Amino acid sequence: MVRLTVSHDDLIAGSGMATGISKGWPVVLSSLKSFLETGRGLDVFAKPKSA
Repeated sequence: MVRLTVSHDDLIAGSGMATGISKGWPVVLSSLKSFLETGRGLDVFAKPKSA
């Protein structure tokens, strides 16, 4: 088991950058996890499938 900590300095709460980072990292980390477990990352640029 490995713990990964990602830190960002000098972000302004509620700014576009802070919002983008808070939405972006979960996708990147999910893809990394999939890659490490299966050898294939998630296609983070794929269009969502219709329900």
